[in-house]
Amino acid sequence: MTEPDRSGPVLSVVIASVNGMPYLGRCLDALAARCPQAEVVVADWTDEATRAEVRRRWPSVKLLSFDEPMAIPELRAQGVFAATAPVVALIEDHCLVTPPWGERLTAAHAAGHGVVGGPIRNVATSRVRDWAAFFCEYSAVMEPMPEGPVDGLPGMNVSYGRDALAAIDDLLREGRWENWLHPRLRERGFDLWCEPSAIVEHDKGFELGEFLWQRYHYSRSYAGMRNPELGPRRVLYALGTPLLLPLLYWRMARNVFSRRRLRREFLLATPLVLAYIAVWAFGESVGYAFGAGRSLLKVR
Repeated sequence: MTEPDRSGPVLSVVIASVNGMPYLGRCLDALAARCPQAEVVVADWTDEATRAEVRRRWPSVKLLSFDEPMAIPELRAQGVFAATAPVVALIEDHCLVTPPWGERLTAAHAAGHGVVGGPIRNVATSRVRDWAAFFCEYSAVMEPMPEGPVDGLPGMNVSYGRDALAAIDDLLREGRWENWLHPRLRERGFDLWCEPSAIVEHDKGFELGEFLWQRYHYSRSYAGMRNPELGPRRVLYALGTPLLLPLLYWRMARNVFSRRRLRREFLLATPLVLAYIAVWAFGESVGYAFGAGRSLLKVR
């Protein structure tokens, strides 16, 4: 892993680029305007046209190019290994940082917190299907979140000090999601610290079939990744996946109603939320039964 450059930027921002333009362009514009002092590392496997535009419009960006498909956790890891700042933040190409984001993250690290993140705000608000996608993915980390230690932080709005990165180096190299990184960090004595004003905006709309496809591949890849640690119990998990429908919907409803906001949007989105969860459960059942296949490479 690259040693931090103490004379350079305090913050490196790693972007896993799998969607290309215009998402990546909006993400880089937001960073240039709102976090101009950060080192920006883009790990991209989309296409040469995207990379050429990055080189032309954002010449200071450290661009890592991959011709073969790579999963988001693998791209994140490559970006982390190339970053040089003492603090490394992870976002994705559909994210827009808000004005105080970088300042709040670095201040929290300066105060002694090794792992710091913040909430996700939806700005793809014009269609019910996009609200449904947001609730499925981010209801647990939507605004407001409390300041202080929390049970979980989103993988696309989180930052790590160098000691924390050293504690998860092997998991990064294995291409693991935050579902594995963050429990390891908590076991090693790191709090997951939430800064409520370090907000990242989710700026991506999905077509109905596209998100159903994404839910299937994410859940299958997640289940397949768990199989080695589950052993024979994977059969029980596969048989139990129908229980995910009421369980996940209850969790999402609890997340929304406890925050006293976006209740109307959630109720309107409920039919699609239930459809998304049903596909989610099916994907997990396939993953537990047959493994991940190539699903991880299809997650966007």
